[in-house]
Amino acid sequence: MERISIPIDDGLKKLLDAQVPRGERARFVVQAIQTALEERKRKDALSYLLAIKPIKRPQDAVETLRAIRAE
Repeated sequence: MERISIPIDDGLKKLLDAQVPRGERARFVVQAIQTALEERKRKDALSYLLAIKPIKRPQDAVETLRAIRAE
């Protein structure tokens, strides 16, 4: 496991100190980072899906199946 050092706003540090016991802070921060990264991944995936342009077909799926079966 690696250690990192990051700057944190004084007010945020005070909130962390007040709400998370000293022995649990590292785990809390790791979980917060994991949650934030998962959320970013979901947002990126949604953006990708929303950017997909639908394909215009001259007929709907039912008509396509009927044409295939008729052949």
